[in-house]
Parts: sequence; structure tokens; C-alpha cells
Amino acid sequence: TETITARFPDGRHGIFRYWDTTDPNEPRVRQVPHVTSVLMDDEHVDVEFSWKALERFWVAKIGSPSRYLTPGIHVFEIHYTVPGVLAPGDLGADQRFASSAGNPDAQVPSAFFWNVAPNWDMAIDETDISVTLPGEVTGAECSVGFGIGRACDGLTVTGDSIRLTPSNLAPRTPVTIRAGVDVLAPPRDLLPWPYQWEPILGGSTSGVLWMLGLAAAGAVIGTMLWRRTVEPSPGFPLQYAPPDGLGPVQVEYIRTESAPANSLTATLLYLAERHMITLTQTGEAQWTIRGIADKAQWDLLDPVTRRGVAALRIDTPGSEFRAGFDVYISPWARCRLDERGLLADPETVEAGKQLSRAKTNIDQALQSWASDNGLVVRTQSTSWIRSANLAALVLALLGFALWVFPATMWGVPFAVFFGVTARAWLPCADFRRTPAGRELWSQAEGFHRMLATDSAESRFDFAAHKDRYTAYIPFAVAAGVAPLWAKKYEIATGTPAPQPDWYHTPSWGGHGFTIGTWGSDIDTFDSVLSSSIG
Repeated sequence: TETITARFPDGRHGIFRYWDTTDPNEPRVRQVPHVTSVLMDDEHVDVEFSWKALERFWVAKIGSPSRYLTPGIHVFEIHYTVPGVLAPGDLGADQRFASSAGNPDAQVPSAFFWNVAPNWDMAIDETDISVTLPGEVTGAECSVGFGIGRACDGLTVTGDSIRLTPSNLAPRTPVTIRAGVDVLAPPRDLLPWPYQWEPILGGSTSGVLWMLGLAAAGAVIGTMLWRRTVEPSPGFPLQYAPPDGLGPVQVEYIRTESAPANSLTATLLYLAERHMITLTQTGEAQWTIRGIADKAQWDLLDPVTRRGVAALRIDTPGSEFRAGFDVYISPWARCRLDERGLLADPETVEAGKQLSRAKTNIDQALQSWASDNGLVVRTQSTSWIRSANLAALVLALLGFALWVFPATMWGVPFAVFFGVTARAWLPCADFRRTPAGRELWSQAEGFHRMLATDSAESRFDFAAHKDRYTAYIPFAVAAGVAPLWAKKYEIATGTPAPQPDWYHTPSWGGHGFTIGTWGSDIDTFDSVLSSSIG
């Protein structure tokens, strides 16, 4: 029982009582008080309990937040119990205190080591502290303050009781006693780890085992749900040509169920290879795209390619589109630089918008083409998996923030489930291929094997099909394996990969046509388009 007599000025609601539930001498002990009653002036008073400092301090907020106390003296009584306060007899035996009574060095089975006046935030004029223990007290030591501190006034030991009356305590000044007790201490509940880990791991190993079991279950369930979005392989026999009638971005879409990142570059290279347009480098970072095919030729193209290039208006003979920017910028023009450091020329800005529309058109047309031709169908289960994924993310965050669960570890099972099912957000999870789509997938993946791998089985007879190397460059660019395709040619023939006759660069010097290295011609063209789009 604690009795606090306090003098209050105007505008106060009550007091706070903090209990430090840790033991500085035994980090695996938690001593949480059980408060049985709180009185103010012999009447029950409003009390709110909460944890502070990552559940180290148990705090009682005593008083009504809607009512001020009358100025003057008020008396508070707090009744509570704390389990496990008796420690082994040698606990703290090596510490020094400012005062003692009896025989504090006697060998006893138990010790009482306690802050009998904890760190109150206000100054205390007088205290009268009595401690009754379950056995004879052989001796007691006491200090006021931290370290050795100063002596405790009125320290006496009588039978099983200790009394002390320290006074004039400054704010946040503890009064600590250590007493030997001639009684066997009952076993204390110990945490499996230091108390600092309790907010993370909880208070028992069984809880950790349950968490690990739930995390494993979350991984298994998440994997089972995710596998519902994954199509089984139809088998990918080697193909030496792309599926009939499909352009490079269509082949890549049916292979991966997503639009390739450089879909516009691959499409323009595909058109140049088919002699529908010409690509001419007119500056270090400038290209001119000229249409040379008539309407009848354009009508024979697949709908994805036609829709993509419509924004560039190059579908008539003689039509031109210029992409790029000036690399050199004179000092007087620097005030016109945009956020990318490029000259904000109106024609350049408009060209960038057209290129952006063309790329967007291609990406959208791919999905429409696959759906309209019965190659893919939208799946319904993906939306449920994504909803579960979001719910798991929310619960994981709540668990890690200690808003719902008693320890942060309980967020781990939900985080595991979230991580496993996060792949359901991939674009390819929205659709599943139909039997017709799976057949094309098998052919497209088999063709990709031929482009990207250098096994004996996938070797290509370039001597018999010299034109196939340049014809397949757009497909290799769409798949992101153009460097591998060029290397495959060089290994098979022993000569550098040739430059296509439909790709005109004034920097060509006959030293071989390389793809995929910095400064190469294809990379220059792709970077110009990307920079123009922004």
C-alpha cells in the first residue's frame, strides 16, 4: 500500500504512478504490478492504465481528465501486489550502499532488492516507509539517489520488518533498499530472453514456436494460392522461327503475358526490317523515321503494329517523324532546359508526346489483341488473392506497430504470406492462356530458346540462312536478348555481327554491328526514343 499526500496548485487533474517492471539486476525478470484499488481522499477515483517505453513502464493515470482538483492537499492510496520480488540471497551482494542496519553481510537464502520510493517526478518532503517480509530480516542496506547516494534517515530492522524515513527527496530521486531474508525464495518466473526482447518475441518460447508454425503455414497457403495464378508449362520444343503472323512484341507478350519494356523500339525495328520505314541517324542524338510503304502494305500488318505507329503518322510514303534532341546546348539557351537537362524545343516536346502515345497504344493493343483472338482469358481468383495480400500487409504493419498484437513477432506470419503472394500483382497474373494461347506460348518460348541460348541443340545455321540474323534482331530486342543473339552469330561465324541494311548510321565504320553494349547503335536509337518519351 502506498499513501501519497500531495499539495496541488490550480489546474491539475491528478497524478501519474509509474512502475518500472524490469529488474536491473536480472534482465529476464518482469515484475508487473496488479493494482487492486486506488482511492483519493478515501473515495474511488478514475484510473487509466497504459504501457510506456516499449512496455517497460506500467503507468496509472489517476484522476479525471474532465475535472480539476481543488487547490490544496489531497491524499491518494494505491493498493497493489507484485509477484516475484524475493530474489536469490546473493543478488546485489557486491553493491555498496550509503547506510545499513543489522547484519547485511549474513548468508541468507533470499534477498529483497527494491526501489521503495521510485523516481517520482515531483519533490517529496517526507516519507515513512515500512516493509514487512515473510521471514526474519538479518540486515538491510539503503541509499537515496543513484550510485552510493546518501544515507537513508531512520533505517531500522526489527524482526521481519524494515522502516526508514528519508526526507527532502528531489524530483526523480529513488530510494533503494537491499535486505537479507531468512526464508527460501519461491521460484521466479523468468523470461527466456532479456526483457528488451519481450516486445518483439513475447514472453514464452511456446509463443515463438506458434509464430514460426503460423509463418510456415502462411508460406504454404500463400504458395498454394500463388500457384493458382501460375500456368503449367506446355513444353517448349526448340523453334527456329517465330510463330507465323506475329510481330516481335506479340511474340514477347504471348511468352510473358506482359508488354516488353522496349516495345516501341522493337516495333520500329520490325517495320524497318520489313522495308515499311527507314531509320536514319541525323545527329548524335537525333533520328529520322520515314514512311516508305503504301496503304496496301500497311493493311497487311498485324493490328498491334498498325495501332502503335498510328500516333507517329508515318503510314504514307514520304511521311517523316523526327525523334531526339540537340546534345550541344549553347549558354544562352540553358534557360530553356527542361527538368531532364534537354532543350525544351516545342517540336521535341510534341515528338515526345507522340512517342509516348505510340508506346501506350502498343501496350494496350497487345492485351486487346490477345483477348479478342481468344488467346488469353481474365482470371477471377487473382482478385481474391490480391485482397488477401493487402489484408496481410495491413495486419503485418499493425503487428509490427504493436497496435493489435502483444509482440511484433506476430506480424511475421502475415508478412510471410504477403511476400509469397505479392507476385499475384504481376500483370501476367490477370490472365491465363487458352489452349490456343498455350500452343503459341510453346512456339514463342521455343523460339526464345533459340535466340538466347548457346547450347549445341539450339545452334542456328547462319551460313544457310544469312538473312535470318538481321530479320530476328527486332525479336531479340523485344525479348531483351539482343546481345546474346549477336554473340551467338559471332561465335557461329567467327565474324562480327553485320549491320542491317535497313538501319542507317553515319558512324558506321565496318567494325561489326554490336548490340546491347553502351554506345552501340541499337542502344543509341533506343535511348533516344526513351529520352524523348521521358
